[in-house]
Amino acid sequence: MNGYKVRNIELKRFYVPGQIYFITTISEIRRKIFIDEENIGILLETFQMYREKYRFKLIAYVILPDHFHFMIIPSKEINISKIMKGIKGSSARNINRSKGWKNSIWQHQFLDHIIRKGDDYKKHIEYIHNNPIKHQLADSNSIQKYKWSSYRNYFLDDDSVFKVDIVPL
Repeated sequence: MNGYKVRNIELKRFYVPGQIYFITTISEIRRKIFIDEENIGILLETFQMYREKYRFKLIAYVILPDHFHFMIIPSKEINISKIMKGIKGSSARNINRSKGWKNSIWQHQFLDHIIRKGDDYKKHIEYIHNNPIKHQLADSNSIQKYKWSSYRNYFLDDDSVFKVDIVPL
């Protein structure tokens, strides 16, 4: 890509089995790949495929036009790097195949945060659910209409888009 420098900085990860992780990953050059419902569907199918394959709990999520956030509890055998490699690689291949593209879909790295206590858990769930408001995709009066978030699972008891593993703390 002309004029765009790619930095491959390897972040050191701290893996703690059984912990809840808040994870963010962003599309390459923040392309708005996920304004397309077909691409969102591919990403959700990929979440489910790897959730079954690697047996992790997916607690909350939001998909925005150029990134997603989710909270997961990995199984003891599989770490977050392996989960993210699978999700990002598979979703990129399937989106590219579906669109006839040969693009980089995701930035090289992802960000993670270990949830430390009950307040931190609540803060990150609220952050995920309010993210469409932050990015002006919904307002506080219409947040329940934003389909691509676990808000609907938590507050409307609606698993029709994607079923999450609600974990009370």
